Amino acid sequence: MRTKDELFRAAQREVAAYRQQAVIRAETARRAAYAAHPALAEADSAHMRAGLGLAKAAALGGNMDSARAALARADDALAAAAKEAGYDENAFKPAYRCPLCEDTGMRGGVPCTCVAEAARRLRREEINAASPLGLCKFDSFEVERYSDKVEPELGISPRAYMGKLLNFCRNYAAKFSQNSPNLLFMGHTGLGKTHLALAVADAVLDSGHDVLYTSAAALAAQLGREHFDYSGGDEWLAACQEADLLILDDLGTEYITPLTISVLYELINTRMLTHRPTIYTTNITDQNVFVARYTEKVASRMLGGCKMFKFFGVDQRLQ
Repeated sequence: MRTKDELFRAAQREVAAYRQQAVIRAETARRAAYAAHPALAEADSAHMRAGLGLAKAAALGGNMDSARAALARADDALAAAAKEAGYDENAFKPAYRCPLCEDTGMRGGVPCTCVAEAARRLRREEINAASPLGLCKFDSFEVERYSDKVEPELGISPRAYMGKLLNFCRNYAAKFSQNSPNLLFMGHTGLGKTHLALAVADAVLDSGHDVLYTSAAALAAQLGREHFDYSGGDEWLAACQEADLLILDDLGTEYITPLTISVLYELINTRMLTHRPTIYTTNITDQNVFVARYTEKVASRMLGGCKMFKFFGVDQRLQ
């Protein structure tokens, strides 16, 4: 899991590689054409000599008008030779992926949009490797699979309730900002908690924000390894702390140690202080169990700082 800076640098390297590949392809095509058409190669050499002549005249105070005229004639001769050989004027120019920055990654002194797009794609691939992100969209969340019988605790049917929750999540993603609230999805296995959390992640990624996904078990295991690896820093923790949106999935499945509690407290507290929203999912539905597992200090920050939604119904995976 990479931090924003690491991801941005990886995107820049990718864009730079595109530019290098485009230049190499163009040069390979040019050399092949010149080998097949000697007249074209000679016209190119003459054009290069004319260009050097203009540079020399400018540097040494020569006849600039004469040098410019010679370069203009060489331009015309090269264009004529290329046309005669069956090539247009763009035949040997690099075909860049991004026409805005020509794969330099910069435009007007600021990073080009192609770098941001590459970073989002890399992050999406990273999330997909750890979750079914590609399958979890708002449009694929089927409220019809939930019961239409009234749930006493709700006063309405799970189907109606999940329809309202789906609309809430759509609006949450559409209006996402650092002022968005934290969310806690509670409920038994297979009720759609992870699906909705990842659907939010997918939409928030598309809007240009950085999103991280991790299961609680994977996070705890990785942070434990980093804690005892004194040669490096806590990259996962740093990445989780600074993400615009963090999805922390399946709380309650991780192995609890004093280190886990300490790191969770640091993570939750840092994200709350820096106004970076988090979406938690958990199979734990009893708040007393939550407090007993995570301590009152951690649980109070998590439960007190979230909009909580309890999921109802039967395991959708068995439907």
